[in-house]
Amino acid sequence: MRPNSLLGKVAVAVLSVLVVTAGGLGVALTSGLVSVAQPTVESTSSEWGTVNEESTEIRTNVVVNNPNPVGVPPVVDMGYEIGMNGVTVGEGEESGVGLGTGRSTVSLSAKIDNEKIPNWWATHVNGGEQTTMTVTPSVGVPFFSESLPAEKRTFSTDILSAFDEDETRALTVDNRTVLKATKTDASWGEATTEETPIRFAATVQNPGNGTVVFSKLGYSITMNDVEVARGTTDGEVRIGAGETTTIDIDSAMDNSKLPQWWTSHVRNDEKTTMDVQFYALMEEDGETERVPLSFLSERVVFTTDMLGDGESTTKTVERPGEAAFEAPSVGEVDSEWVVPDQGDTRVRTTAVVENPNGADAAFADDLSFGTRYSVLMNDVSLANETVSRHVAPGRNELAFSAAITDREVQSWWVSHVNNGEESRRVVDRDVTIDTGFARLPLDRPAERGRFTTDMLGPVDNTSAQTLAIEGRRVGRVSDMSAEWGEATMPETPIDTAATIENERGEPIHITEVGYRVTMNGVVLADESKVKSVAVAPYSTRTVADEMTLDNSQLGEWWKTHIRRGERSQMKVSYYVVVEYRGHTQKIALDALNYEKTVTTDVLGDDES
Repeated sequence: MRPNSLLGKVAVAVLSVLVVTAGGLGVALTSGLVSVAQPTVESTSSEWGTVNEESTEIRTNVVVNNPNPVGVPPVVDMGYEIGMNGVTVGEGEESGVGLGTGRSTVSLSAKIDNEKIPNWWATHVNGGEQTTMTVTPSVGVPFFSESLPAEKRTFSTDILSAFDEDETRALTVDNRTVLKATKTDASWGEATTEETPIRFAATVQNPGNGTVVFSKLGYSITMNDVEVARGTTDGEVRIGAGETTTIDIDSAMDNSKLPQWWTSHVRNDEKTTMDVQFYALMEEDGETERVPLSFLSERVVFTTDMLGDGESTTKTVERPGEAAFEAPSVGEVDSEWVVPDQGDTRVRTTAVVENPNGADAAFADDLSFGTRYSVLMNDVSLANETVSRHVAPGRNELAFSAAITDREVQSWWVSHVNNGEESRRVVDRDVTIDTGFARLPLDRPAERGRFTTDMLGPVDNTSAQTLAIEGRRVGRVSDMSAEWGEATMPETPIDTAATIENERGEPIHITEVGYRVTMNGVVLADESKVKSVAVAPYSTRTVADEMTLDNSQLGEWWKTHIRRGERSQMKVSYYVVVEYRGHTQKIALDALNYEKTVTTDVLGDDES
């Protein structure tokens, strides 16, 4: 059987010297000198021995078969030096080595100086994670000594390959992806005895519409729970909406911690769990708390077999459950109108927020739910309010409100009328979860819709009515119409017109027009005007006028409209005073006298 360790190979060389020594001494039997046969090594086995803070022992047992009838006396001294990439890390010495007849076991022991591990590690990293381990033996017997050729074995690792991943991992809030890490990688810098630089990089995408902000990011590297590196970023880290960026962390392992790691690696059957953890930093009661960010972190297990065949393995593993940040989820969100007895109309929104984090979480006292609530109507801002509420563990029912002033109502009305009585609605709730260490936007889609009204719809310009004075028909009115003029903040004009036909042989005079418009009893217009329009005998003439709505009353109307569930009763009356042959009569124009129900759905989703 061939030796399977460096010390086993050394043993073969030493035994050869022992045989030479035995031949040199000569052993006399009854009939002369005995010829010397070559001993054989039947098996070797090496294992780690005593491991303490100072040194790491390698124990090797060599099973030897000596076919000679005589043994070798224990007069041989054996020494050997252990090197790793040219760095002498340990040595061993065995005195009084002998060899009996037949099968026997030779036990060898060597010790690695753990303080030399940082020196070796630097060569291992700088050499592409490859190490050549050498054992250089020497033997000595009385009157004879010899240095023997070194035996070599190479082993390699591939620790950082596990960090080169294209797997997408996400940070979610309320079942929505806030950030995605699409690629991670790591690379070594030029190692020295004192430190080993490592650069970690993560390609991060923000698929949402809000900026994600971390106050400060930190990292730690542990190897079998021995912390070999830790540090923080300089200042906050921002990832803008729709942005893809690379988060770079330039770290350095403290090589003075490597002897402690080395002992753990050997004691753990040459197995190491390397945990590279990113976390957010926050200040809590004067102390710095760390909140793990698992979507950026990596956990790697690597193994070696330095005393065997040199094989190594590297793989990523799942991180066991940890008390990390779990983002709250936002459930039902409802909005409703509030009309106080005095003051502005308000939109009150209630939101149910479930916070799965306990009261003992590092960020418990800082966790808040913030929102910018806005209602746009034809790009006119009816409400725009930013509020923040503390979030306690468990279920939270949060309420906040935004005021709608009378002036904002007027602005919307003007846009609605000038847009052909159509309003396009955008209700936006930009929600942010603020943990104290990060601001994570919750990308909730805006609620969009439209509604139209037809306040002048009942005016029928195809209808006609008789003009009669004291029961005597004098003519007729036709082509009555009403159209919106260009609304301004102070007033809203309605352009009216009617065609007067004189069926008599004497002129008809229009001496006055008047109108009144109310919405839910709120008077928007109430006016009479002196006119001087004559319609010649047997002719027609169009009488044009302008009704003017007082927009300063819209705020008062709006409150009644909201109280009635966004419903209004519009009443319009219009009259003319007609004079014929000294007789005067007030005549209501039927087409311009009507009632109309007007509805809106500002906060809803459906068209109305």
